[in-house]
Amino acid sequence: MRTEDMRTEDMRTEDMRTEDMRKEDIRTEDITAALTCLLRLQDVTKNRNGWRVLDHASVTVHENRIIGVVGDNGIGKSTLLKLMAGLLRPDGGQIIREEVPPSYILSGSHFYEWMTADDCAGFYRDFYPDFDRERALMLLEQSKIDRRTRLCRLSRGNQERLCMILGLCRKSRLYLFDEPFDGIDPYFKKDMKRFLLENMADNSSIVMATHLLKDLESLFDEVIFLADGRVWQMETEEIRMRHHKSVEQYYLEEIKHD
Repeated sequence: MRTEDMRTEDMRTEDMRTEDMRKEDIRTEDITAALTCLLRLQDVTKNRNGWRVLDHASVTVHENRIIGVVGDNGIGKSTLLKLMAGLLRPDGGQIIREEVPPSYILSGSHFYEWMTADDCAGFYRDFYPDFDRERALMLLEQSKIDRRTRLCRLSRGNQERLCMILGLCRKSRLYLFDEPFDGIDPYFKKDMKRFLLENMADNSSIVMATHLLKDLESLFDEVIFLADGRVWQMETEEIRMRHHKSVEQYYLEEIKHD
């Protein structure tokens, strides 16, 4: 009888866990449904050089989210971001955006080495009418980046911080970062979330492709996994609570392993 009682109790406990998880799913769906959709990919396909990078992929970006894009090098993270930005067109499916254009964060390679930080801000002012130059110069000063310094004399980390500041100073609601922080110093990585949240526009979101998952996964509310043309979009909290794994562990064991 004692064994039977223990089995009954175990079943009862498991039923309670299942019910709790079901309620959590409903709460997550309710919260997500209440958020404004900034961008949606519906059944999107994209081929490059004879290779299908995205195979009927669907992704939704709501406001007030920071979303990581995770996958091996060359798997299609940059292609996905360029599709979101409108820099590439899909071969199939559709992409629905709100009227305010996304801010695709340029890297240091988009500028000439002789340009100063001030010149880079001038470039943004000339090409993007929604760019707030005064705010950008203020953030450069706060970050101790001399606006008169040539790009070639800035450390890689400061070049990346400069590019991040310029992109965030556009009046957008969707900011797209493509592998932005390879050279950022460890101290700033720890302070990254505060900096982004303080300097994003209200009710906006960030989508960030990265291979530095171990360093940056604490930033993300959601992750988009890419593998073999397929896409999975998941809440980071779901991965930790339901699967009892870090995002990096889940990717290595469940996504990449498959």
